[in-house]
Formats: sequence, C-alpha cells, structure tokens
Amino acid sequence: MSFRSLSSVEKKVLSQSLEGHRNGVVFGAMYSTTPEEWSDDATLLTYKDSRLNMSLLSRALAKLISEHVELYTTITEGLEFAPVKEIKAEDVINTITFDSYKDELVNCRFGAPPYLLRHIFNQTIFQPGSGNVLWELFVVDETLVIFHGHDVLFDVFSAANFHKLFLDTLNSIPKKGKELSTIFKLDRAVLPRFHKSIYENAKLRLPAKAADLFNLQTQSFFKSLYVNTLKKPFNYLNSNPPQQLKEFRARYADILRTDNNLCGTTIFGNIPPERLERLNCLFNQQDICLKSFVCAITMLCLKPIVRNFTGTITFCIPVDLRSSLEDSSEFGMFYKDIRVECPLSLINDQNFSGLTVYNGYDSSNVKVSDKDPKYREQLLEYQFKKVTDHVVTILRQRMKAWERFGFNDDDIKRMRFSYEEKNNNTKLIQINDLSEIKIGADNVPDGKFGVRELNVTQSLRPGQLMSLSYTRSEKGLNICIHYPDSYNMEAFIECFQSFIEDV
Repeated sequence: MSFRSLSSVEKKVLSQSLEGHRNGVVFGAMYSTTPEEWSDDATLLTYKDSRLNMSLLSRALAKLISEHVELYTTITEGLEFAPVKEIKAEDVINTITFDSYKDELVNCRFGAPPYLLRHIFNQTIFQPGSGNVLWELFVVDETLVIFHGHDVLFDVFSAANFHKLFLDTLNSIPKKGKELSTIFKLDRAVLPRFHKSIYENAKLRLPAKAADLFNLQTQSFFKSLYVNTLKKPFNYLNSNPPQQLKEFRARYADILRTDNNLCGTTIFGNIPPERLERLNCLFNQQDICLKSFVCAITMLCLKPIVRNFTGTITFCIPVDLRSSLEDSSEFGMFYKDIRVECPLSLINDQNFSGLTVYNGYDSSNVKVSDKDPKYREQLLEYQFKKVTDHVVTILRQRMKAWERFGFNDDDIKRMRFSYEEKNNNTKLIQINDLSEIKIGADNVPDGKFGVRELNVTQSLRPGQLMSLSYTRSEKGLNICIHYPDSYNMEAFIECFQSFIEDV
C-alpha cells in the first residue's frame, strides 16, 4: 500500500542523500511561555512549567501528524512514498538536557550546538525500506526544538512551516494530559491524498538548447561601514610580516577551489529589530530587497580573500512557489532555485579606477582622487550598487519567467533535466531567505507558547563555498553562516559581523 512513486527529481535528491552529498535542513526554535530572563545559577527546574514537557510535546505531535500525511510517510525499497503503520515518540524525539540555564545559554546561544549539528548532518542518514519517517526532532532542555527534515520531502520552507504549524497545534491543546508513547497509528482503510510532484507536471516540456544615487543618509551609512569593516580586513591583509606571507597565501589562495563536507563551521548571529527596521527603510528607498542586500555584502566581505577576479560567484536562491500553485502542501518540494551568477569583476577595484564619474551616468558626481579619504567610500558604494542592481534584475526576470511560462520556466527545467554543474571557475553560495514566513504572533497571550529565537541551516553541498540562512523572530533577523571546516573564513566573518553591527 503506497501513495505514489518518487518522481525523477525526487529520485535524484534521494540518490544525492545516499551518496553523502546532502542531508536535509535543520530548523530550530526556542519555545517558552515566559521571557525566561533568569540568573546564571538558575536550574532548569526553576521554570519547568514554562517549557515543553513530554506530555505536551507528544500530544501536540500526535495531533499534527494526524493532519499532515507527509509526517507519517516513508520511502520503500521500491522507491515509493508509503505510510508507516505506527510512530512511537522515541522514534522521532531525541532529548538533550543540560544541568543549568547557564550551560544551556552557553551551548545554545542563537542556535543549535555545533556538535549537535555535526551529529545530525553526518550521522542521521535515512535509508529507503527502513520504515522510518523522513524527519525527526532534537529537543534541548524542553525549550529548543530542532527539526531535521530530509530533502526529498522537506524543502527549506517546509522546515519553517513545521514550526509554524507545531506552534499553532501546541497552543490549541490542553496544558495537562497524559504523555503518549505512540503518537501515530494508521487506522484508515482509504489512504489520504498525497501531493504530486510539481517537477513531473504534464505542462513541463523538454528544455530547448539554448537607480538613483544613494541619498546622504545612505552615504553616511557607507562611510561608517568602510571605516569599521572593510578597512580593517584590508589592513589585516597588508600587515602580515614577510615571513608569514607564504603561510597566509596558503590559507586563502584556494578559497574558491576546495571541496567540503556535509557539516562545517556554523556561525549564528542576529540583527536586532531596530536595525532591521532601518534596513527595511533602506530597501524601500533604493528599490532593492533583502536577498540582494545579503548577496552584496557577501561579495564585498569576500573581496579581501579573493585573489583572482576573473571568475564568478553563483548565488543559489530557493524561491517558495506555494502561494502561486493551486495544488500544494506545507511540506514537500514546492520551490525553484534561481541562480544568479555574479562576476567577481563587480567587486574588482580596477574597474572603478578607470571611471570619471562613479555612478556611471551622472556627470555631476565626479569621482574623487584615489588619494582622497572619500575614495574608498565611493568605491564601496559603487560596488555595492553594482551587485544589488545585478541581483535584483535577475531575480525579477526569473520570477516574471515563472509567471509567464509556469512549469516551462528554465529554472524548473534545470532542476528536472540537468545534473549539478561542475564549473571550476565559480563557487556556489546558498541564500536561504525565510524572512517572509511568520511563525507565531507578535503579542503572545498569557499562558500560551511563543518562539523567542529561530535558526536554520542546510547541509553543505559539493562545490558550495558557504550558505547563508536567515529568518525572522521577535529578536529580529536570525542569521546562520555555514561553511566548510577546510576554509579559513575569519576575515570574512569579522567583516560580515562588523557590517551588520554598523547597519
């Protein structure tokens, strides 16, 4: 008894997982009914009533699973989606407990402990025919709930949707109740409807061959940004003693030419709400978006460790298609990847040095001499705008293509008919923008659960330089930078962090 066979795209994703090239998405959320501003010596029993005990967790999951077929789906040896007969709580819930609130705070600052992420991505591998569902939870101290979903049935937006639905379910059940050891049992004579793959749509045919300057407020922002961010990494590069130069080059020279593993180094950070509001004002003024902003600062922060500007950086940006589809589900694969190829020449200083006017068309804005203190500010502004304009243009073109051609969109065709491109002159950077998925209410009613912090990342893929994933919570914009351990990205992280702090 099965739902349907895997589509060609789903089989390809499963194959990549089995070959160790990918292992899903991890999305964590802090749940609590109180702000939990405790003293360092508080124990986790102090505020136990404000947290997720096993009774609440098991009953909420039981209700949620029964309402969403993907949550009780497995893959058979015949590569078919099929329902499992039973799910026990211990099959999908893994618990981790610290001794004190201080230990928890140290280990889980902004996100999942790095050692736990390594365990999830490197050790929890799904096997067809195992009879297991394609997701699991790791619950840390009854407050941090980490969802791990496998790519074949849970795209990155599905992981956000899980927490959105779980929070609603959690607040809909009584606080008191019996803990459940079995949270699902198949008792239906007729199976529920299971969604079709959008990549197998009958309308999908085989592919064919083939602003104004920133205002004064913004310029002031760039001045502060240059002084406090890029200037420091540039000086850092130039201040190494001669005897260290060979070692230093060895650490950075191959930054665009190194293979990686499923889980590398993860850095979690946060943009507070007030800074995020200022960013939104900047986006509206300049007609750019958060995605293009992240791409631009990523390119600029990489500049100090790029030695050859003849290659490209390709940003891979998943876009959620659920709102534009008649038949979709909160879970499953309902997205398309937009690839934005950004030539490194966009951030090459030599291309700016030959200009007479730094915005390219307004003769009233004469470029200052490279000896002038304002030169670097103009350079940064010019390169930032070049990248954001390029990214915004491509994103709009690709979304218009989807609106016009639907399933004959080239992005959908590439995902179905193509294999991963292997281009030694480019590196992929994944941008997971989940900022538009709202999880929970702004004002949580008394006694109800809310989420205090969110964090998300995906497993690294072959050829990826890094991934940047971000989502919104009451604490602002939660960001995770994930890159291979073999890369030394300290200069990039320092630059990126300073950039955000000066927003």
